[in-house]
Amino acid sequence: MSEIEAIKTFFDQRAGSWDDKADDNLDFVRGLLSKAGIAQGMKCLDLACGTGVITGLLATMTGQPVLGMDLSDEMIVQAKRKYAGREDISFLQGDFYHFDGGRYDAIVLYNAYPHFLDPEALSKTFAKHLNPNGRFVVLHSFGRDRLRRHHDGLGPRICRDIGSPEEEWGSYVGEFALVLAEEDGNHYLLCGKKKA
Repeated sequence: MSEIEAIKTFFDQRAGSWDDKADDNLDFVRGLLSKAGIAQGMKCLDLACGTGVITGLLATMTGQPVLGMDLSDEMIVQAKRKYAGREDISFLQGDFYHFDGGRYDAIVLYNAYPHFLDPEALSKTFAKHLNPNGRFVVLHSFGRDRLRRHHDGLGPRICRDIGSPEEEWGSYVGEFALVLAEEDGNHYLLCGKKKA
């Protein structure tokens, strides 16, 4: 089984109970997204959207249709069920590295960054799908210590131990200008703006 298949299977198996375990404070997340520059009028991709935990929030913040994308078929099933009837929100199952979609003003990766095992490839794919001056936002609503405990024992085919935002920035410096790199016990935030 490939790494992609292993990650997909991991999340497929957890999709049905995902929202039962979520403890997301959407007001807190909204503040961090605003700090990263997510604003009205932006065309946004919610990458690794899972069950759509923040997809609705992104649609509200941007006032634009939002596409949620996830590797897991079962996460997408749950997301579509949750947002049934919302014409401003759509979902797509697929591998971002092979995405043929258009360009966006922002790509948000919320609470999923350690499952992207190749940050250099992620940087190139972000750049491919962002408009000039578009931005990527890597955000966790908790710190790295909790993240490590949460992923303890999963192994390198499912996730990686991420460095500080400043350390991770090295994978993005070629394509992007740094907007934010910060963390504390309650959040992790890395944001870059595509070079024109």
